[in-house]
Amino acid sequence: MSNTVDDKSVIRNIILESQHLRNKSSESIENIVSDICGLQYDPNPTIHLNQYMMLWNRKKDFTVEQLDIAAYKEFKVIETFAFKRNMFFVPYDEYALYRTATKGIVRWGDSDESWLRITNNPQIQSAEGKLKESLTGLQGMTAKQIWEHLNLSYEWHKYRREHDSNFELPIFRAFYRLVRRGELVTCGRNPGTFREPVYILKENLGITDWPDKPIDEKQAIICMVEKLIASLGVTDPVHISHISGIATIDLLPVFQELVLEKKILQLPYKIGRKNYYIHSSKTHFLHSEQTEDSDEVRLISPMDTIVRDKNWLETFFDYSFSFEYFKKKGMKWPLSILVGNQFIGYIDCKMEWKTKKLIIKEKNIFNSAFNNYKGIDSAIQELASFHEAKEIIEKGESYNHF
Repeated sequence: MSNTVDDKSVIRNIILESQHLRNKSSESIENIVSDICGLQYDPNPTIHLNQYMMLWNRKKDFTVEQLDIAAYKEFKVIETFAFKRNMFFVPYDEYALYRTATKGIVRWGDSDESWLRITNNPQIQSAEGKLKESLTGLQGMTAKQIWEHLNLSYEWHKYRREHDSNFELPIFRAFYRLVRRGELVTCGRNPGTFREPVYILKENLGITDWPDKPIDEKQAIICMVEKLIASLGVTDPVHISHISGIATIDLLPVFQELVLEKKILQLPYKIGRKNYYIHSSKTHFLHSEQTEDSDEVRLISPMDTIVRDKNWLETFFDYSFSFEYFKKKGMKWPLSILVGNQFIGYIDCKMEWKTKKLIIKEKNIFNSAFNNYKGIDSAIQELASFHEAKEIIEKGESYNHF
């Protein structure tokens, strides 16, 4: 197979199929989350948060409540710190895998493993025991409510709000350690701009230990990288490093081992100057007859895994974009428009939650063939429905959604 435009179209389809973006899935939330290696939690409230947008683009008839129920009532997916030490939703059954595989990832000059080691001393161990004992049998509480319960509100305020190091009590470090280790689980999030987390001891949920624990760190990394390769369709160590935060030099032997075990294989040609890899379970797509391209439209969040590595995105989809993140008032929050297997532009939008207005601040179509494509308008209507918007305002024009 030569590196032709047609071949790139085949690869695009493999990527989108792997990411549940070619056709919306009827699978359960936990199965979709497993297939795409997690949902990154993002607190930006410009529109529905990234985790909801990722599932809206992938799951049939998805509603916000479905993820909230799966995460905070049924605990089929769990919030945890994973790739690049960011918060992710991962399947309950894979929690130990992700925590073990990502604990050594260094970001902001530290890793979870090193931070936990540095903060491990008899004082904090004692404080952990006392904190767990005081929360045993109790319902979920916010951090503020926990300190009110323990009569430490004043000290917490001095420590957190006034940054007074004299009030850096061992029990506060103990709290963060319990959260990082998954001893305190997020069991809900309060309404509001950034949805304050509600914590509960895992034992209060009947969780004595996580499935597959203990798991060897090296094997956990190999398993996680294999899952990432399968979820991304076609990738390479640099791309996996960009997504996960694991150094490329540490990923090279993992790729070599997976090749030797025939779990992944290198494509028989270079794309640009680079070699890329595909999971063995996806190789049949390379030789199958090209199916008719879909004309379905997806509006992809800028925090979605598929668009996080701009170099990889441009290599396979001839598309790139930029956006500001918490940098200035009125910043862009572009939803990339995916039609079939082509990215054809983006819309910059904002949801006014109080007035129930979805505002389309800008629409940029890079491919002139889609300037009047009705599917984009239909997708915006569906986006408005997902946000329960009563009105869509676009470029100075407005029309009722209902």
